[in-house]
Amino acid sequence: MTGDVEDEAGGRLSDKAYRRLRDGLITLEFEPMQPLNERALSQRLNMGLAPVREALRRLEHERLVTIYPRRGIFAAEIVITDQQSIKEVRYELEGLAAALAAARATREECEVLMAIAEALVLETESPAKIGGDAKFRRQVYAMARNSFLLPVLEMHHNLAMRLWYFCRRQASQIDIGPIDYRPIAEAIAARDSERARILLSKVVADHSDLLRQMLS
Repeated sequence: MTGDVEDEAGGRLSDKAYRRLRDGLITLEFEPMQPLNERALSQRLNMGLAPVREALRRLEHERLVTIYPRRGIFAAEIVITDQQSIKEVRYELEGLAAALAAARATREECEVLMAIAEALVLETESPAKIGGDAKFRRQVYAMARNSFLLPVLEMHHNLAMRLWYFCRRQASQIDIGPIDYRPIAEAIAARDSERARILLSKVVADHSDLLRQMLS
């Protein structure tokens, strides 16, 4: 028994705690290797210890939090050399997700994906572009309809996003150019699995190259 309950809005408190802590870790609201005190987080999130502890366990599994016996809980260290390994996993699996989405998505889901892509291409501010990018990818992940693939995609996407925020800070907030994912949405809607796979994998590779440029 975890002691987790639902909040008034009808969601599990541990899920709410997980999302808020996850986003704080990704955006570097919690600095790498910053100590994370359970009681302080409980007060900050205005919820009990049990959902916070469950959320921290999930985040440890996803490599966003590190727990050291007798030392405590810390925001995970950022290791720049991990970028290549993360890219190798994402290159294959995001392409697979796009191919599966093309085979399995409903027409309504494809319409939602295209709407996200059309809104994203109009964004002019970097934070909105980053948020729109994440929204598009998570929609593709859901459309792939593979419960084993989904958590792996989410974990590596979150790690890549955290590295992206770190690199942008190191590179003095370099501007992000236009993001146009409409061709990916079109390929998925057309049931063209191979084209969808190639296009999303290329996005992963291009973003990885940009990260290297930002650090050079």
